[in-house]
Amino acid sequence: MTVGLPQTAVTLYSFTPDFHAGRHDLDQLVARAAELGMGPGLEIVGFQSIRDFPNLTPEFERHFRGLLDRHGFEPACLDCNADRALRSDRMLSEDELYEYLAAQLRAAHRLGFPAARMQWTAGLPVMERLVPLAEQLDVRMGVEIHAPETVDSGWVLAQREWHAKHQSPHLGFTIDFGSVTNQISPTMFQAFREKGVAEELFSAFSERWHALDGQRFEAHEQMGNFIQLAHQYGAGDHAINMSVFAVGIHGHGRPRMWLEISDQIVHVHAKFFHVDEHGVEPSVPVAEQVQTLIDAGYGGYISSEWEGWHWDLHSDAFEQVQREQRIIRSVLEAAAA
Repeated sequence: MTVGLPQTAVTLYSFTPDFHAGRHDLDQLVARAAELGMGPGLEIVGFQSIRDFPNLTPEFERHFRGLLDRHGFEPACLDCNADRALRSDRMLSEDELYEYLAAQLRAAHRLGFPAARMQWTAGLPVMERLVPLAEQLDVRMGVEIHAPETVDSGWVLAQREWHAKHQSPHLGFTIDFGSVTNQISPTMFQAFREKGVAEELFSAFSERWHALDGQRFEAHEQMGNFIQLAHQYGAGDHAINMSVFAVGIHGHGRPRMWLEISDQIVHVHAKFFHVDEHGVEPSVPVAEQVQTLIDAGYGGYISSEWEGWHWDLHSDAFEQVQREQRIIRSVLEAAAA
């Protein structure tokens, strides 16, 4: 492959149901992903994959590094969490949140990860304070732009302004393909159809969702609107889940918007919901987003992230990731040629 092109990767988050059900443990997930050629990059969620994270024993550190070496993986990104509401009585202070995230950054460094996914809820003041530590550890922090956010969201613009002043390569963005979708996934509607939700609601949801195209809105407000709409059609207990999925992981951005932050992309989540047997993902324009990254000069990892598992109980996660990676690799191969 041409030097400078992105490389494929996979996040073990794609296999959450297999992990939670006990069908595969961490070692088995890594082995299976390697067997299916999903590398060279590997991404994990710290709190999901590592017991007592961010505390690491020397034994685990050696085991994990050996596990990746044995299966031919390269550490791509460690996902950190900014859990402001850890306490029941109050939100974490900035000092507490700094220490919470600093410990996760140090864990990323010890495990050999060159990048750490961060969350915007940490806030720019905390991220600024973390930059010297990230520079010392040489771990690049990518704050995730996740649906329904876009490159023009308020917190993103503030961080872009910070970058323009400071030009630090250790604070940028992890972009998520779910910020750019064409429609609500048909598999989501099918899942709730099987649960008995009225057919009329799906058309109403689609119409309301498309009405948000090009609009600025607050996610929590629109989730409330969608919940009300779902209740009007008798969705009952399914109203909240349907609304969170519709607003919270199906974004309204456009692929070329990533060019605006091309020099600040640290890592990429190639989120998708379902690729059919013909290689078509009807909701996420995967190929267009990969081509945009190539045009932007991005040379890092593109990590396949199957998030259809929230509602899709029929598809095989490993097969789904393989299908999406065929799309990604076809674009990379065309660029290399």
